Formats: sequence, structure tokens, C-alpha cells
Amino acid sequence: MPVQAMYALQNGFIGAPRSVLFYGEYSADAVAIPVTCYLIQTSDAVVLFDTGLSPRAVPGLVEKDPLARFTDADLLVHRLDALGLAPDNVTFVVLSHLHYDHAGGAHMFRKSTLVAQRDEYSYAHDPAPFFAPFYYRKNFDLPAYTWRLLDGDAELTPGVTVLRTDGHTPGHQSLLVELPQTGPVILSGDACYWQEHLEKERVPGVVWNPTLAFHSIKRLKTLARLLRARVFPAHDPVFWRTVKASPEPYR
Repeated sequence: MPVQAMYALQNGFIGAPRSVLFYGEYSADAVAIPVTCYLIQTSDAVVLFDTGLSPRAVPGLVEKDPLARFTDADLLVHRLDALGLAPDNVTFVVLSHLHYDHAGGAHMFRKSTLVAQRDEYSYAHDPAPFFAPFYYRKNFDLPAYTWRLLDGDAELTPGVTVLRTDGHTPGHQSLLVELPQTGPVILSGDACYWQEHLEKERVPGVVWNPTLAFHSIKRLKTLARLLRARVFPAHDPVFWRTVKASPEPYR
């Protein structure tokens, strides 16, 4: 199999009320949720799925968010260093979408190809006012970088396939990784914050189009069933405790 290993990289924790996590809920009760990235090594490429928070944003988040937890080891550059890698070693950076907690580290990958959906890239540069606070333009306004803008599903390299999963944002995407021993894994991104979103078909609270978000959840469930794949949700603190922590690999 071309895919050799996958590593789950923790990029700290932030607080989120249930009204942000679940569409239609109005509870202010908050929980600490993980910010997650994944590194996939293949026979001919290194693929990073999401880049977490920008290091320059961390001090403000920790100051204002009582549930935020962030250590020096959580910095993405240090997570990569623990694997013997530097940003320049990454071939593709797949950005599930361009919200601040997923695209915050994109600027570090000047020599990589940044992969996003064309609709997401366009919308992020001129979002509707109700969605603008989630996009921080400095994170992704990188015209001198190499971008690959997709219009749907695409195989990046053998064993690693982008899946378009609109709804949370206009051009959200997930990632299918075909591991040789573990089997297929779907990295959902924010199409599914928690396992509950998948199991009970609940739409996330931060959502651009709830109908499309619902259809994307159904799509991921169908693919997972047909491929016998395991879905890794983006921000589930309970699920995260069961994940192999880098540098231990999934193979």
C-alpha cells in the first residue's frame, strides 16, 4: 500500500458552548474541545490535514478563553519536529476549510502545495457578515504560495483522496486515507465535530448551510459503511482520548 503511516497531532484545546457544537441548541454550557491535525506519510509524499491555530493567536485565546489549554509542545512545528520533519518536508497541506482553527498554520508551508476547494477559497476572501469572524484573512491570503484549488473529489496521491463535504462551509472537504493495516480512515474535518454528529446525524452548530451539512454527514456515513472505514471527527474530546497520540503511528 502506498500509505505507510498516519499520525494524530494535538494542537491544544479551545472552549466551545453547545450552541456552537450542535445546530438548534441554545445552551451556553461549554466544553474544552481538541484542535486536531493529521500527518500522513506515503511512499512518495507527506500529506498534512489541517494546520490548527496560528501561533500568534494562541496568547489571546489562552487569555480570553478559560477552557483553552495550549503547551509549547502543541505548536504544530514542534509536533512535526517530534516526527523528524520540518514544514519544508510536507508535500501537500490539505485544508478542510479556512476557519481560523484549521488554517492558522498555513503560512508555515511556503514550499508545500496548499489544497482547498475553489468555492471555499473564494468565499473565505469575501464571507457573509455572519460568518466573517471565523475567517482570519491573514491565515490564508498567501498569493505567493502554491495553491491547488479543487472542484470536488480528487485523489492527491495513491491512498489519499479528498472528499468534498459542503455545509459547514461552502467548500468544506474531508480526507480518505487507506492505511495498510488499520484499513480505510475518513478524517471528517468539521463535517462532524463529534461522533454524535455522525451517529445521530446532527448538524454542527456553526454552519453555512444546514441542509448541505446534513447531506455531507449522510455521505460520510454511507462511505464509512461501504468501505468499512473508521471516521475520525475533528473536535470530539471523548474520541480524542481513544486516539493514538503522535509519535505513535497508525499503520
